[in-house]
Amino acid sequence: MSRKLQSPKLFSAHFDIDPAELDMAGLFDPILNCDTPLFVDPLLLRTSSNEVASGECYDQLRARFANVVRLLDASQNPGDPAWKAAERQLDLSERPEACLGFGGGSIRGSSRPEALRTTILKTTKEIVRLGENDPEIISLMGMFEDGVGPDTISDLTTTAISKGLAKLTSEFAVAHGITVKNFPQFFGMPLPSNPYRPNTPVLLVPSDVLRDLPLATDWSDVSEVAFQNQLIRDAFNSFVGDISKATVSDKKHAIKRAAMLSLENFRALLEAVLSGSTNYDPNEDILGFYAFRKVLSGNLDAFRGGIAPPRTKSKEEIVRIVGEIIVHFRRLVEENNNWELLWSNGRPRKERAAQLLFFAVSDAYCQANNVDISPEMNPGGGPVDFKFSSGYANRVLVEVKRSMGAVKHGYEKQLEVYKAASNTDAAYFLVIEFGDNWDAKLQAITDLRNAAVIANEPASLIEIVDASQRTSASKR
Repeated sequence: MSRKLQSPKLFSAHFDIDPAELDMAGLFDPILNCDTPLFVDPLLLRTSSNEVASGECYDQLRARFANVVRLLDASQNPGDPAWKAAERQLDLSERPEACLGFGGGSIRGSSRPEALRTTILKTTKEIVRLGENDPEIISLMGMFEDGVGPDTISDLTTTAISKGLAKLTSEFAVAHGITVKNFPQFFGMPLPSNPYRPNTPVLLVPSDVLRDLPLATDWSDVSEVAFQNQLIRDAFNSFVGDISKATVSDKKHAIKRAAMLSLENFRALLEAVLSGSTNYDPNEDILGFYAFRKVLSGNLDAFRGGIAPPRTKSKEEIVRIVGEIIVHFRRLVEENNNWELLWSNGRPRKERAAQLLFFAVSDAYCQANNVDISPEMNPGGGPVDFKFSSGYANRVLVEVKRSMGAVKHGYEKQLEVYKAASNTDAAYFLVIEFGDNWDAKLQAITDLRNAAVIANEPASLIEIVDASQRTSASKR
């Protein structure tokens, strides 16, 4: 599937409602033509402030998982009727309706390998044999098994609670005059239709059940809550060996073996994990997802003017326009207090936050000034690059780095790989400075550029934006 995002469209923008209405209802405002890498964490449902989520959705999740556990308890061998019935209950299909996950520039759904479902069922059966029948054991599969990632847990949960999500979405849509249609496969409820996905409704999700990685698949969180129990900690250490050399796969196998030593061990782990899950905090917003939405949902009037449309479709013109966008981006950050969107609790947000903010600003300037150039980005995992293009041949890349990151490597190696892959020699290297001591890094990339210019070789342009913390205007 395509992993490039162009012209992101928020649910609130398409259906012409104030984003604050979604905030007040505690619902996440999804991008309709792209998945956001946040995930539904089943461990958060029972504590959600949304009554449908903590009530009906949580009951639906436990009922679905309880059926799987009951059937596995009755099964004598894999493949027998009870096992096959459990398979049917454990639906691992991707769920495009929530616009969440790693889909990149798409929300297309598909099915996962059958072997993955078999792995989950076998591990669940082992736990049932141990004597544990709490249906929430299925939520822990990402902790134990390779290949069971956050998207799998999230989609599994979304399927189990789809009736509850359909209800809260339908109630919100009808109350706010949003155009809806009936979807028979969603219990006949009137739901908004996704214009980028024919015959697919939108399911809104409460913000407080979302995480950037569900606890059961985020090793740092798992270890923090699980190792508070000495039984688990000691057993884990006996299996993992040298933890400094252990891979995530090694750690998963070790925590599984530690938990499966006894029912006491398993219940200690289950209790620790159930009490340790927290949602992705919109206020901290370490990855910048909410800051991104703030720019996308803002008034485009602030971005009008200042960029002359391209006079030709030449590469030189695109380089000029991208340069002007960077100038405006710098002004917004340095002079209009948008540096605040790059900080959280006195710490710089992660690099993805800076990349998302630049992308949102770029897209807003192109829209507001009717510039026929579409910025693209890769919103999923892996490298993130920005490509501005007009026609097939004329492309300009922008790579965004934080000053405390691997600046020299990014300029000398990473950006060159992207340029070669995009068949262009035109690029900007945009460094976001956070007030750290990075003079040596700046000198290094400046020397590299100067050497390339002297050798008459293509040299990526270097731009710097000062996002260091300022005091408020009233204190200055």
